[in-house]
Amino acid sequence: MATRVAVVIGLVLASLRPMAVDGKSYRNYSDIGELSKNHASLSLSDILPTHQKTYDKNRAPKLLGQPTVVYFHVTVLSIDSINEESMTYVADIFLAQSWRDPRLRLPENMSEEYRILDVDWLHSIWRPDCFFKNAKKVTFHEMSIPNHYLWLYHDKTLLYMSKLTLVLSCAMKFESYPHDTQICSMMIESCKYVGVLLGK
Repeated sequence: MATRVAVVIGLVLASLRPMAVDGKSYRNYSDIGELSKNHASLSLSDILPTHQKTYDKNRAPKLLGQPTVVYFHVTVLSIDSINEESMTYVADIFLAQSWRDPRLRLPENMSEEYRILDVDWLHSIWRPDCFFKNAKKVTFHEMSIPNHYLWLYHDKTLLYMSKLTLVLSCAMKFESYPHDTQICSMMIESCKYVGVLLGK
């Protein structure tokens, strides 16, 4: 079918480009993983409050009682496998999420702008509970190593980045075929706070 598809994403679209970290350029996020080898090892207790029982990973961090602000950035690497029959399309993306958690501690003698943390620590700290509302399948990239990383900055901002392949549904309309134009979306929502992530 000669269907034209225009994908509208209510977040941020960007082309894949080299990133500057520590004054060096990196072509992809897996390269940045090499930076972690240059840092002294940390343990989870190095960033959790001294009295760890006071930290509740199920409660969102609030600064002066204000709502927790979570920023999203989506880099679309490719869009392919558009299937008019199943009304789906496939997108390869980098998803970045960032938020501040003032309850955490900075590692001792932290002189760098940021530290790369163990991604498994996300199971022990608060993290956004976003999901792709119109996704039929989500795949994390793990070749040749898992393509996801976690950074901690001096202002206690956490940045989590991951590479994903999404199979997304799109309600296509073919009344004007073969001169039709399809508009597909990528919708992100919070599990607990439905409607809070507007994607604008």
